[in-house]
Amino acid sequence: MLPCNWQLIVCGINHKTADLSQRESLQVGRDELAELNSAFGYLDGVKESLILSTCNRIEFYLVADRHCKAFDIVSAFYHEAKGLDISDLENCFYTYQDKEAVDHLFRVTAGIDSMVLGENEIVGQTREAYSSACAVKTAGKVLHGLFHQAFRIGKKVRSETELGKGACSVSTATIEMIRSKISRDSHPLILLIGMNKMITLATSRLKRRGYDRFLFANRTEQKAIEFAALHHAEGYGLNQLPRLMSQADIVISCTGAGTAVITEPMISDLISEQPDKKLLIADMAIPRDVELPKNYPGIEYYDLEDVKQFVKGQQDQRQLAIPDAEEIIGRRLDQFMYWFNHVRHEPLYNGLGDTFEKIRRQEIRKLLESLPTDSHDLIDRATRHLVDRLLQIKARTTQSPEKTEH
Repeated sequence: MLPCNWQLIVCGINHKTADLSQRESLQVGRDELAELNSAFGYLDGVKESLILSTCNRIEFYLVADRHCKAFDIVSAFYHEAKGLDISDLENCFYTYQDKEAVDHLFRVTAGIDSMVLGENEIVGQTREAYSSACAVKTAGKVLHGLFHQAFRIGKKVRSETELGKGACSVSTATIEMIRSKISRDSHPLILLIGMNKMITLATSRLKRRGYDRFLFANRTEQKAIEFAALHHAEGYGLNQLPRLMSQADIVISCTGAGTAVITEPMISDLISEQPDKKLLIADMAIPRDVELPKNYPGIEYYDLEDVKQFVKGQQDQRQLAIPDAEEIIGRRLDQFMYWFNHVRHEPLYNGLGDTFEKIRRQEIRKLLESLPTDSHDLIDRATRHLVDRLLQIKARTTQSPEKTEH
């Protein structure tokens, strides 16, 4: 049997291993995901790769040479792509290899590893990450098989266990936290900043709870206007934020901006003009959208760390569903590892394909020199096909002994 000279790894940092201030500078925004996926995929030793970046985790899935250390690759990525030195965060990163890496992803898509247990949004975010990697061709056979199985598990767990019952997401938890902070009979004017899935879900949740007074703001003003029209509201550009905050009772912000959209001077000016102003701000973004270095008596500020604390006591029913979800994961994990343990010894994944191709070129070079030019393509295709067939036969013969082990 051919030795396996590569490994499947996930290396990441999440809400369990690091706080928000440690994670926010590492975030990979949606608009830069394709570019950074491509950059990560071309690092030395990486055969396949995918970046998963959400509000609670940044994870790097890769098929890499056996000798590679995952954190070193991730550290090199941040140094080259973002000019960051993350060496002091090494203890915050976790690394799982082969079966443990597979099990980790299955638990992520099932919603077991989420800050909000059973979270629905993670499946869509994982699909988006996978699509981005496919678009720049950094995902290959191993990651294709892994993520398609993970998507199936996410769907099965939510349809067959209590983890899928009821609304469960970061946006839902944020809205429930906000509701717990305001009186039931209030009818606040709510300013929502950013145009994305999180804001869309938050708006829907608010309307279901009976709130309907909205203002919308976005970097692209026209998008805010169009979205606001769907909710019988008004939309504005971010340049209008000072005026909009002076009117609002609640602010919910979730943009992809790299710097704060609500600055400390903006809030200071607001308080100077309205000393008795009361404002509740929920910041769902990473990096955070709000710069609030001082405590203002009238300003209540909450970020994702506060949401994390809020949901701890809200998930008893879903906790009971974890064993059922883990049983599903366990069955699918065994199935996937049976396939994976065959693929890991395939010649194409262990250098034999490159060796065969080198020999093929050497052997046909002199032959092509002695034959008419119009026959070269035909011979080239025929010999490539022959090599592919031989590799396939070799792959099947290396797999057959393992079948008796399962």
